[in-house]
Amino acid sequence: MRDSMKMTVRYQFVYMLIMQAAASGVCFVFGLVAFWYFMNISIAKEILSVVFMLVNFAMLYIQSKKFAVLDNKPYTPLKPSKLKGALFGCLIALANLIFMVIFRLIWIRFGTDMGLSGIFPTIINAVFYYWTFPYNGIMNLSDGTFTLYSAAAMMVVPVAATLIGYIAGSKKFELAEKIDEFMYEKE
Repeated sequence: MRDSMKMTVRYQFVYMLIMQAAASGVCFVFGLVAFWYFMNISIAKEILSVVFMLVNFAMLYIQSKKFAVLDNKPYTPLKPSKLKGALFGCLIALANLIFMVIFRLIWIRFGTDMGLSGIFPTIINAVFYYWTFPYNGIMNLSDGTFTLYSAAAMMVVPVAATLIGYIAGSKKFELAEKIDEFMYEKE
């Protein structure tokens, strides 16, 4: 990560988009390598999608928390703001919305009974599948349509993850320490 003295707000926002792509990549790799057999089984697909959404949530949460910790340092030019934490997620949700609209328009314009016609629409389709891979199990994708609850999840999960992560980083809340308190008996 860049030196916190040289970090800008633009850098943080771009980095959060990269983290969304990385979270999708992690889910994609696990889906293709470890869970490929279960991707066609109906209920397993939904369960894996929930697990992948949790992975996506965790990766966005962790990075947002790191940015909040850096923003709270007294020597950095950036100032902490809970609104910034929510805006990280709003940017990712906006990217998801743009991808959904483009995906739907591509299927309306280039969709046939056999699938998509053309190289460019097929590339856009592949990018959409990659970017939204954590949600694919609940999307019920067919002929350019997807479920409304998957669209709602793509809007809510990133905002919740980054907002909660940023607040946790600002308040110096350590989840591992809190869990550790309940796991071991005190002397």
